[in-house]
Amino acid sequence: MIREKELVRKEISRLKRSLSDGTAACLSQKIGGRLIRTDAFQKAGCIAFYHSVKGEVETVSLIEEWCRKKKIVLPAVSGKDLRFYSYTGKESLTAGVFGIREPAPSEEITAEQIDLFIVPGIAFDRKGNRMGRGGGYYDRFLSGTEKPVIGLCFGFQLLEQIPTEVHDKKMTLILTEDITVSSHHQSHPTRHDGSV
Repeated sequence: MIREKELVRKEISRLKRSLSDGTAACLSQKIGGRLIRTDAFQKAGCIAFYHSVKGEVETVSLIEEWCRKKKIVLPAVSGKDLRFYSYTGKESLTAGVFGIREPAPSEEITAEQIDLFIVPGIAFDRKGNRMGRGGGYYDRFLSGTEKPVIGLCFGFQLLEQIPTEVHDKKMTLILTEDITVSSHHQSHPTRHDGSV
């Protein structure tokens, strides 16, 4: 299992390196556009985003755009756990444990207060599974929530099947630039109008 995951991580890492910044930005824009059209996003009052790093679907512009219309919260790593705090602007972010920008600790936002989780991943599959960086932070935090969880990834990160473990949290939706996988285990190419 560990070896299988390692092979997937290596391959995705290789593909990410071949992705130009321009292409990544263009695909991220498409994926972001598809995200904001989902019912889950439209209905959510409080959304947990991730602050993207190079090689991930870019979320920084979405966070900036939507923080005035909805409550946006971001994760911070605390020991073995993720804690979520309100996003109050770029100037309040600092580099966290893994060099990922994190909000300054303020009043902690609990899973119950969050309507929608948007998460990154190294790879996803068509059964709704997600493979993270290996720390299990999101799996632990999300294990007790029934709220919708949407994984964002580039098309090359969506595989037929990835190695999974019992505690891995399934995604409600996975969005790439042109495919939506729902937890009903089907993937649909989208029509050009962006609907599914």
